[in-house]
Amino acid sequence: MAVTALSVADLQRNERARRALLGGAGIAIAILLGLAAGAIGKSQDAIGLAIAVALPVIWWWAPATGVITLLGCSAVVEQFQYSIAGKPGLDAFTDKIPFFTSLQGGVGLSGLVFSPADLSVIVLLLVWLTRGVTRGELRLPRSQVSAAVAVMVLLALLALVRGVGLGGNDTRAALWEVRPWIYLGATYLFASQFITTRRAFQAVLWTLVLGSGFKAIQGVYIWIQTRGLNLGTAPAILAHEESFFFGLFAMLTLALWLYGQRGWLRTTATALLPLVLLADFANSRRDAVLILGAGTLVLLVLTYAALPERRAMLRRVAVAALLVSAVYLPAEWNGSGTFAEPAQAVRSAIAPDARDQLSNQYRINEDANIGDNIAHGNPLLGTGFGVPIDYGYVPIVNIQNVDSMILWEPHNDVLYIWMRMGIPGELALWLLIAAGILAGTRATRSTDREVAALGAVVASATVGWLLMGYTDMGFTWFRIAIVFGGLLGLLHARMSRDPSLAAHARNDVPAARSARPAAYGASSPRPQPAALLVAVRDDRL
Repeated sequence: MAVTALSVADLQRNERARRALLGGAGIAIAILLGLAAGAIGKSQDAIGLAIAVALPVIWWWAPATGVITLLGCSAVVEQFQYSIAGKPGLDAFTDKIPFFTSLQGGVGLSGLVFSPADLSVIVLLLVWLTRGVTRGELRLPRSQVSAAVAVMVLLALLALVRGVGLGGNDTRAALWEVRPWIYLGATYLFASQFITTRRAFQAVLWTLVLGSGFKAIQGVYIWIQTRGLNLGTAPAILAHEESFFFGLFAMLTLALWLYGQRGWLRTTATALLPLVLLADFANSRRDAVLILGAGTLVLLVLTYAALPERRAMLRRVAVAALLVSAVYLPAEWNGSGTFAEPAQAVRSAIAPDARDQLSNQYRINEDANIGDNIAHGNPLLGTGFGVPIDYGYVPIVNIQNVDSMILWEPHNDVLYIWMRMGIPGELALWLLIAAGILAGTRATRSTDREVAALGAVVASATVGWLLMGYTDMGFTWFRIAIVFGGLLGLLHARMSRDPSLAAHARNDVPAARSARPAAYGASSPRPQPAALLVAVRDDRL
């Protein structure tokens, strides 16, 4: 009887805690909806008000749509407004959508520093909590990647507390610096928990393909409009982040072909690929060629190891690529224009011209200043967020009139992490990169070619994320943080529901070896027919 009484008491306490959580979540959602309604009401946008009220309901009913909304907005909407040199008023027009802009800056609500992106993350977090509590399914993803992501988010929060707590620093800048890590961790959590069906998985891939395809169409249009300009050098036509997104698009399209994923997704991606590559090269970003080349190389190496039947074809492709490069690079070494952009990117690293030399020298001086900030600050724990960077150690050009955040966020984010989060942050960063590559590599062993293709893409995207962070603020761009976190979470969702890889997602190495299919040199028990019927009926991943 005592045991029964204790159990009843526990149930009552759990029920009270559940009601308290639901009540608190309801109040929080009501406040968020009130803010959104006030903001939109002030701008007299009835359609926007309807969307603000409807989205939380839709996300509760189908939480995967919340992930798709975040990824879609990140793929399409620019973080900052921009203009094209020599063509005032010409831009992608999506840069004027205030998704990443605070309510204060976007609709004029003074004192509200939250952006629609922030509110979306908060609402989805409440959806995850309340759905998990009411259904008794509240859980956290468990894997090497999830552990690395959690450590990075925790260290970012500590850097926020440390930077703001020192006093005299910029709280607004500190909140800006912590956002990408919150976004990355949140979208990883949401994707890993909400993407539970193959339909949702396909919807995420469609979102990325159509989003980047749309940006490519915008880029090609702008490129056509700027072709008559005589500026000496080709102007950038799109945001920096498109270097990562276009590279990801190309890797996804290639993976769909190599891993035999037929269907409308592959057809659409293939049709859009020429536009994506044209927009990528026309955008005149040196890191675009680096990300595209390194990511493609990683994907091909992983495919060579995972698919023996593709090896002969891949060897022929490699020989053909070398022959084309042997002709193309010398021919376009001194060339100009969009077609010569890959060759110019290679040349800028080997024999830079005067313009590239100035850019390279700026980065060298900037890195030297960051190194001195690390040495004279706190090499062990870092300075925390919101602390202005001291650029007085090595003479450097002042570009604050072009980039106001350069006083807090330099180009080299690998050094930036050390400066802000200290040695623990730097170690956690490399552990996250290693975990992402390893998770993708393990997924290529799956007997499900769709999972294997996703694994190859994620491993390649992790390398691209590292290169973007090393060369051009890639770790601090909001859009990239959301999409990269979503990709890692999507891979976890697929791996944890794959019989041949579920043990890997649980970090259970012995079990993983026994679960490896016979094609990889180990025997495994045949899946039970009943389990297969349930999987087909429920359309589970």
